[in-house]
Amino acid sequence: MNNNILSFYDEESPGPTEFRRLYSRIRGLSSQGEMKNFLITSPSVGEGKSTLAAFLSIAISKYRETKTLLVDCDLRRPIQHSLFGLEREGGIAEVLTKGVPLKTCFKSTPLPNLKVLTSGILDGSPVELFNSNLIKEIFSELKFYFQTIVVDCAPVIPVSDPLILSSEMDGVLLVIEAGKTQREVAKRAVDLLREGGVNLIGVVLNNAKKVLPYYYDYKYYGYKYYKKPRPGTRRSGKGNLQTR
Repeated sequence: MNNNILSFYDEESPGPTEFRRLYSRIRGLSSQGEMKNFLITSPSVGEGKSTLAAFLSIAISKYRETKTLLVDCDLRRPIQHSLFGLEREGGIAEVLTKGVPLKTCFKSTPLPNLKVLTSGILDGSPVELFNSNLIKEIFSELKFYFQTIVVDCAPVIPVSDPLILSSEMDGVLLVIEAGKTQREVAKRAVDLLREGGVNLIGVVLNNAKKVLPYYYDYKYYGYKYYKKPRPGTRRSGKGNLQTR
């Protein structure tokens, strides 16, 4: 559990609260029906999209016990297997290249309603795989098994993977790191998605507390959950979490 992202997920802390709010907003975006399947990307690497995808998947799976699948389609820089302490092998790459049955590749997590489809081990170009007709069949099958699907995809500016896979999703979320992503880079990412006919449902500003004024911080309002330790115990320090 110490090597699992779930050890960083505290229901009462500000972070998970924001993920629940984000999911509520996503669900309310479609007037024709509940938005169930969406892809998460970013303009470039290192903006926290994969960590956001993981935490958002956790929040969704806890919402009314929603049967949720997190798919790691960032085949060039996969990280979901590391975040959840899972084996990378036996993922979507093996389904696409070796004909491994899809249903056997769903990996369990400590949460009963959250499964992960890891990237697997790939020899070759992801673009060629995602352009195949098989990817449509795979996502059609995934939608049969799960109520909600979250796809962690590669950044949109370096590669075309998000534009290809977005056709299988209800919408796309773009993650931008505050204080890092330049305005023109963010605009270029949005333009690429819109030119590709993608349903861009919103932009998530990541790491905002480091660049916004102090009064945006939860600490300013004194709103911080504190669990009183049991007698004879000490509060443990917080670890570091790698983000992508």
